[in-house]
Amino acid sequence: MELLQVMIDAVKGTYQENYTKGQTSDAIRNALIEANGGSNKINIKNFYRGSQVYSLIEELIPTIIDEGFKDEDVIFSLVDYRNIADGDEQEFEIEGHSLFAVADAAAGIKGVRRQRIDESQKVTVKTSMKIARVYEELNRLLAGRISFDTFVDRLAKSFKQQILADAYKAIDAIATNTVGLNSDYVVASNVAGAEDKLLELIAHIEADTGKSVRLYGTKAALRKVPNATVSDEAKSDLYNMGYFGKFNGTEMVALRQVHKPGTTTFAMNDNKVFVIAGGDKPVKVVNEGEGLMIEGEATDNQDLTKEYVYGQPMGVGVACSEAMGVFTFSA
Repeated sequence: MELLQVMIDAVKGTYQENYTKGQTSDAIRNALIEANGGSNKINIKNFYRGSQVYSLIEELIPTIIDEGFKDEDVIFSLVDYRNIADGDEQEFEIEGHSLFAVADAAAGIKGVRRQRIDESQKVTVKTSMKIARVYEELNRLLAGRISFDTFVDRLAKSFKQQILADAYKAIDAIATNTVGLNSDYVVASNVAGAEDKLLELIAHIEADTGKSVRLYGTKAALRKVPNATVSDEAKSDLYNMGYFGKFNGTEMVALRQVHKPGTTTFAMNDNKVFVIAGGDKPVKVVNEGEGLMIEGEATDNQDLTKEYVYGQPMGVGVACSEAMGVFTFSA
């Protein structure tokens, strides 16, 4: 379908013929209105399974979700991402090392499944249905109150926010339930005594992996990392980024804090710093890529409007093929 391809191209940042970004957005909106029988409103009579607009949106959303994960957000430098619909394997190959930890970010998880392995092993990540409401935003799009690009951005962020929260939850589960981890790799200290202990932790991880490491944490956590000699460059980093860019030569990388979906509670612990070997991607994300538009009943709402939501199976876990360290700043 030509309109669907134009919409997919726009999601991917490509624009056909001589259209500019804004012109493409207007062209898509006008085409959707035409496909909607000339109406700029979504209602029971024109938006139902089998209608052209319904089918278009149901086909488009998986692309929006998939592209939403392929941005520059720092957390995705730690993510091994698989889209099964594109033919990727669901299984992750983990090489044999002394530390192996998996945290499934399923609802209600209280612990972390761990085991030691001596040979490579394949692991899978459980998926569950993630939901986003589309009715109101689609109505805004057809009414001209938002652009197509805004519609795409909001929908992508809805899924991305949930996956980010799940990813942080899985990482923090390792740091919270440290049973089974090498005690040398799980360290706590107050700020005053942090420098020597953090240097020792870094040395342990580098000795185990044979690789240089980075320190990952929220900006608030990285601000607590001390630096014995504060150079002019370090002062500039503190002024521009809010934390020292390096700790005694080891690069520090800030993870953007996110809220747990539907709350104002932060998902990431501001007292923990993670020591991760370069190149390791401990966060595993599986996107099954096949979703379903779900129609609510009009009689469920007092104003007799139907509610449309989109669900797609996705999963997040943590599988560390390299040793990693957890440093906690205590009071």
